[in-house]
Amino acid sequence: MVILRYYKVAAFMALSAMFTLTGYEFIRSASTVLFKSAYGADKLPLVMAAMPIVVFFGVWLYSRLLSVLGPQRTLLVTSLGSGLSILACYLILLTGVKWITPVLFLLKEFYIVLLIEQYWSYINSSLSSKTAKQVNGPVTGIAGLGGAIGGTLVGATAGEYGAETMVLFAAIACLPAALVSNAGYVLFGEPEMPPRAATSDPMGWHLLKENPTLAYLLGIVLTSQLVSAVLDYKFQGLLSVQFAGDPNAETAFQGWFFGTLNTSVLALQFIITPLALSFIGLRWIHILMPLVHLVAISMALIEPSVWSVGLAFFLFKAFDYSIFRAAKEVLYVPLSFDERYRAKEIIDVLGYRTGKGASSVVIVGLQNAGVLMSNYYLALAFAATALWLALIFPLTQRARAIREET
Repeated sequence: MVILRYYKVAAFMALSAMFTLTGYEFIRSASTVLFKSAYGADKLPLVMAAMPIVVFFGVWLYSRLLSVLGPQRTLLVTSLGSGLSILACYLILLTGVKWITPVLFLLKEFYIVLLIEQYWSYINSSLSSKTAKQVNGPVTGIAGLGGAIGGTLVGATAGEYGAETMVLFAAIACLPAALVSNAGYVLFGEPEMPPRAATSDPMGWHLLKENPTLAYLLGIVLTSQLVSAVLDYKFQGLLSVQFAGDPNAETAFQGWFFGTLNTSVLALQFIITPLALSFIGLRWIHILMPLVHLVAISMALIEPSVWSVGLAFFLFKAFDYSIFRAAKEVLYVPLSFDERYRAKEIIDVLGYRTGKGASSVVIVGLQNAGVLMSNYYLALAFAATALWLALIFPLTQRARAIREET
């Protein structure tokens, strides 16, 4: 019966993630295209430079809500709040003002990681390490169905209905996600929260100092997201040249691209990931991820084009959504409540987006100094991937020690 409960908790959170990711596909392509149409692709690093501030405040607010409301009500409030915020952006877009496009872009970058990491926190609080290796692949697969469905719908409808309408669909998708995740908590209960002592660190930064595993995880997330950011900037710049003057066609193409990506990822999530977690050591899985990316980025460096850069970006996202995600989540299972619910938000929300935002600050500074950064994106991606690989070894050694202790 306990094992059955594990699967039910995972199923409810996976279904919630599916609705969330369906909506995210609508807003991902639309918000990017609307921003580029308003300000240009070269301004993407500028808006991303504001991301660390936005996310730091968001994670601080989340920590306060968690202390007051507990995990169930915090997830419900943040889910419904995300939907209402996206709806407000849609209504303002209809007035034709440009300034709302960077707000929408930043909101898109923040809300998706905030919600997805809360689903994983509940899953990780309900599983054993052995069960997690069996369940995490299918969880990412069910969630990935939302990305595949959403991307396909964007590709089919954006040209006819326009990018703004895609934002409305994203807002609507937050409602079923909120209802399903709340039902999961109602049926299976909340994990027990430890008593909160008076502290000057409600976010949980001290946890990273006390547990080196968390610090290494943060380092890997920061470097991997730097890779993601610069590949994305390079890809978006090439697309802007190819689809100059036709934002709806570009939105449709990006919907097709991400729809194809998410559909392809399903095989990784449902088949390859469970097999890999069962038969390949966790350390080797984490080592193979950056090695694959080093090969793909090297190919793009040799012959940069929409297709070679698109392939490198495609592979990064494919593994990030499947094997890397599932293998990383296993590392959280033996940790404490605060490490899963507080430190995880620092690592996988603040870390994910700060990795992009901090790199954007550097890129903007260099661009203002006259450096044509688009010429160096791929080299920067290669260097960051090499650092990611170097961090894997102390991380997996420390994680193995924790598993043996527990």
